[in-house]
Amino acid sequence: MKKIKNILIAAVCVLALGSCEKFLNVNPKGEVFDQDMFTTAEGFEDALYGIYAELGTSQYLYSDYMVWVPEVMGVNLQSSALDVTNMSMGLWDAYGAPAVRKGIWSAAYKTINHINNILSYIQKGGDDQFANTKLYKGEALALRAMLHFDMMRLFGPPAWAPADAKARVIPYVTEYAFDITPFSSYDEAYEKIIADLLEAEKCLAADETLLPAVRSNQAAGFTSCRIIHMNLYAAQALLARVYWYKGDLGKAAEYASKVIESQKFTFRPREAFIQAENGILDLNETIFGVYSQQSNVKNAKAFGFTSSSTTLTVRDEAYQLFNDGSSSSGTDLRLSAWFDGTQFKNLVNRTYVEGSDSYSGKSILGVNIFRISEMYYIMAEALMESDPAKATEYYDAVATTRDLDPLTGASTVTADVLYNERCKEFFGEGFRWFDMKRLGKDIQVSTSVLLPGNSLNTYVIPLPLAEEESRNE
Repeated sequence: MKKIKNILIAAVCVLALGSCEKFLNVNPKGEVFDQDMFTTAEGFEDALYGIYAELGTSQYLYSDYMVWVPEVMGVNLQSSALDVTNMSMGLWDAYGAPAVRKGIWSAAYKTINHINNILSYIQKGGDDQFANTKLYKGEALALRAMLHFDMMRLFGPPAWAPADAKARVIPYVTEYAFDITPFSSYDEAYEKIIADLLEAEKCLAADETLLPAVRSNQAAGFTSCRIIHMNLYAAQALLARVYWYKGDLGKAAEYASKVIESQKFTFRPREAFIQAENGILDLNETIFGVYSQQSNVKNAKAFGFTSSSTTLTVRDEAYQLFNDGSSSSGTDLRLSAWFDGTQFKNLVNRTYVEGSDSYSGKSILGVNIFRISEMYYIMAEALMESDPAKATEYYDAVATTRDLDPLTGASTVTADVLYNERCKEFFGEGFRWFDMKRLGKDIQVSTSVLLPGNSLNTYVIPLPLAEEESRNE
């Protein structure tokens, strides 16, 4: 019998079909992992599946608010929900906004605490306790870094902020405890994020063999279906994103090139846009994604596919991004594949949500966290000044697969072109507000409301009041 008590777990059920779509969700009865759980390799694996389940089911993490909130605040989407609308206007203390702030913060740190519990038992048993202990450690460290980085992006200052705004940013929690962890400065937090990821990269070396270039959704245990695990290339992709976000383009390019040069990830074929299957992890492009049935259900309701009370719609000006003349044929493949008028359908698998709540497709339901196109855009930006021709090649590699005209032979890629392409490529995936924050862009919320891009009040979400009240710092 499984030695699992007082925990939310999601265990992969390897059925006759062997599909990694089949997860078992067990409702939590408490907050503590039973120590007996960590006496077997299976126990560690169950605990990690529990972490992935939290990421894919919690309302405030990647099935919901961690994706929607940056899209609404970045004016890609508009919401009829007053809480998120208030956040989009910078009204951090108005109706509903404090609850959203607290919910995201609390959910992230709750999951970080669970990750730290796993790491504490790995430390006790040593890296060689079980055959895959290094994988367990690498995934846990990289997930801890990812959650802290996303808290930095939401609640912390941008790279262009003055020094005094960077003195006290977020707590970087590395111990499984209910004690209060002191805040780290901006530089300290980034150092800790990067240190966790560099150690994770070492631990995940086995993915060079475990993660094939041609993938399916067939599962054969913990070491298969690696794109739903925080794998080696996901850790490298996160390193590229972290360095890019903080402004170190040289290091960002170093890690983006590792992912590209692995030759594990390609671009989806043209027919995958023409006969689009949405709400899934793309077996060609996805480096890492969170398995989530719940995200499909929530997005289908929010965008009005399964409910008459639509809460999210596409802003007209955002929709027009795809008609900017970058395709001479006027057929940006993403437009028809991802949109149905003001309904955004790229996050919704219609067959699943409108059928019998079962999925029999060839991919995996879920939310993309890293796709290979991001690595190409990072390379293009990093090389824009030193090697504009090569930078343009990286841009064209993505653009031509979307039916856009190549720039090579006509011009070279620019910062504005890259920014606009990122807006289109990652529409609805939770990128837009962070991209605007990095560059200090003004946010035109409405005809009468403009949030100035050079103001920290526009881009630094206040910490939850309860977090501040619990401290003497």
